[in-house]
Amino acid sequence: MMHLSRWLALVLVVALGAGGASAAPRRAPNKANLEEAQSRYQRGKELYAENDFQASLLEFQRAYELAPSYRLLYNIAQVQYQLQDYAGALRSFQQYLLEGSTELSSQRKDEVQREIDKLQGRVAYLRITVSKPGAEITVDDVSVGISPLPETVLVSAGRRRVVASLPGHLPASRTVDVAGRDTANVALELVSTSAPQQPAAPVAEAPVAKPAAPGSSSEVASTGQRGFPLVPWIATGGLAVASGVTGVLALSASNDLRKQREAFGATRTQLDEASQKTRTLALTSDVLLAATAVAAGVSTFLTLTSQSADSASSPRVQVGVGPGSVGVAGAF
Repeated sequence: MMHLSRWLALVLVVALGAGGASAAPRRAPNKANLEEAQSRYQRGKELYAENDFQASLLEFQRAYELAPSYRLLYNIAQVQYQLQDYAGALRSFQQYLLEGSTELSSQRKDEVQREIDKLQGRVAYLRITVSKPGAEITVDDVSVGISPLPETVLVSAGRRRVVASLPGHLPASRTVDVAGRDTANVALELVSTSAPQQPAAPVAEAPVAKPAAPGSSSEVASTGQRGFPLVPWIATGGLAVASGVTGVLALSASNDLRKQREAFGATRTQLDEASQKTRTLALTSDVLLAATAVAAGVSTFLTLTSQSADSASSPRVQVGVGPGSVGVAGAF
């Protein structure tokens, strides 16, 4: 890639004066803008020589805003390349060819095109969709537009953080890993912070049942067995089944996580999601297991209590046999 030093010898006024012949005609800068642009251009050269590339880039960009010239775009692209902002360098080189198309030689165009071809292998594209229109979308804290985006977003290869923000909604974010020439789909779901709450359904009062006569068929049918706490044991059984199912799911998720760690090409995002799923299922299984143990203890206590009450309330009969007689005594 051609070094920036080949352009540092150019006089800024000459470069800016040639800007009027670019592909996109612009209003000529006034004298004050030209002077400030020249000052910023010189400062950008000094900062570049000191390897302060970020500050140098800002000075070159501000000079281009004050007095646009396609020649400055080459300098900007070179600094962006040094900062490993390959997407920015690619855009600047492409704009350089566009604005300088009528003045650049064929040799110069071919040279820049080779740099563009090289950069194509270091950039990727994001196809970003948001559930709500009008949301501001940023990639690595840099705004790229308002949803819905009309086209894909050009980004440098690597890990990129995409965020969608809309007033009255919680920000939605997602981190993606993209390699050179990839095209990744990024879907963001915005959730309102003031979603209307559904009115609670009126609770109907349960009819009061008349007490059944002791020993009647209705009393036996309602409990299945007189005094046996059926409902607590049903709840205990349900918790035990749920605990077993989540335990199996947690074991399966753990096996999947181990396979992903051993597999080639698994991304950090995939590993994080698999690890989170395993922890969630394991925690859920532990909670359900503890709840099952508590429910079993309560059910056992109720069973023993009901059996004691039944024994105390059941008729007690004693039969006595004496000489020439039989006696019966009991409590009912």
